[in-house]
Amino acid sequence: MLKPYRVAAIFYLAGVGAILMSLPFSHFTHRSIVMLLIVAAIALSVSGARFALGNRPPAWSLHVDVLVGDVLVSVIISIQPRADVNFAVLYIWVAVFAAFYFRPFFAVLHLGGVGAAYAVVLTVSPSIANPITAWMATFGSAAVLSAVTIGLVNMLRSTSREDVLTGLANRRAWDDRLDGELERAKRNKTTLSFALLDVDDFKAVNDRDGHQAGDRLLCQFADGWRGVIRRGGDFLARLGGDEFGVIASNTNELGIQRLAERLQEITPGGVSCSVGVATWDGVESAAELFRRADEAMYRAKRGRRAT
Repeated sequence: MLKPYRVAAIFYLAGVGAILMSLPFSHFTHRSIVMLLIVAAIALSVSGARFALGNRPPAWSLHVDVLVGDVLVSVIISIQPRADVNFAVLYIWVAVFAAFYFRPFFAVLHLGGVGAAYAVVLTVSPSIANPITAWMATFGSAAVLSAVTIGLVNMLRSTSREDVLTGLANRRAWDDRLDGELERAKRNKTTLSFALLDVDDFKAVNDRDGHQAGDRLLCQFADGWRGVIRRGGDFLARLGGDEFGVIASNTNELGIQRLAERLQEITPGGVSCSVGVATWDGVESAAELFRRADEAMYRAKRGRRAT
């Protein structure tokens, strides 16, 4: 249901259902019924195409879906006896869809398109008793629901990419950032390194002092490391459990070693961490680079245990 192409197809189907269900209960002329059925056929065809094509069309095609939705809703509103009732609520569907799947800038643009389309319909339609009231009721509802949707989506995006305990980026955000940094390094032919950090004897801290103490320790490490990394240049994330990572763009082997030394100076409560580093060789994948850093980190951890 959260795939935009599938939801767009479902919205078109819902519009078809709204048209068909309204026919027995409204006083449409024969010509209006024919036009409504044509609109329903168009919407059904677009829905079928969306289901069939899946996510193969480019992302910008979703903006076309919204514009087509505006046009179809405007047509069916113009057909009904009064343009201030019934199908005007479909504009709200279009606005909420845009608010859910597009960035706020584009969502606001599409909301403006909804308002403009309905204003045109009310202007050219037969005499309406209170066109301004009708417009404000529909557009106001669309605006409020769009604002709520944008707020909820932004909150979900934030929480889905943020570690709740430490406030750092989580593994999903790390993977996306690493892929992006690798692509940038390939394109610009720049260096890229990263470090993996694992808190030493973290299980012993949990067993001895309890999980709340362990959580406080992780937060103390995260706060300390925030002060070490370059703001805007390094990317710190919690990868899971007591494992963290730092992506350092435009950093060579010497630079990442120096960063690792500064990171190891953070020892809240006398607890240390093991660090493994790796510098991109120019051809390896993100998984291969991660594996090298992971192996280096476990070598460092074994070395600490041996001393």
